[in-house]
Amino acid sequence: MSPQPQAPDAPRRPRRAAGDRAMQRATLLALAAGIVLDAVIIAIAATRGDQAALLGALVGTALTLVMVLPTVAITFLGTRLTPVSMAATVLGSWAVKMFVVILVVIAVRDLQSISSRWIGLALLVGALSAVLVEGVLLVRARQPLNVERPTVDENGREPADGA
Repeated sequence: MSPQPQAPDAPRRPRRAAGDRAMQRATLLALAAGIVLDAVIIAIAATRGDQAALLGALVGTALTLVMVLPTVAITFLGTRLTPVSMAATVLGSWAVKMFVVILVVIAVRDLQSISSRWIGLALLVGALSAVLVEGVLLVRARQPLNVERPTVDENGREPADGA
């Protein structure tokens, strides 16, 4: 028998780059930070004895999830997308998130049973904390871009100093 290479049972998954792993970790930690801080806001609203405050905090927390969960999903799906598809996905998800938040805020604006102040507080704390955690982690995990200057241009000449 001649030794032949055996076909793998399952196709190999491409390895993720360090930047992809850092982005995924950053978004998951940002989601966790937003949820924890919103849980604190919900607990504070619950201790006030005001049903409208509690409902407002819950709606604000739900809106926080609307803001953060698509970003987490995109970081995991984005490794399989082309750069153009990734940009379209990010912009599309941003537009949908804003649309949902605006619709919900308009829908509950005049309801006395839901506190708009607590919606805003929960959304502010949850979404901003998630953005801040994500930003700090991404800055720490930033990969330097090493680009070497070409020694010759497409015509085989050395590039000018100003170019």
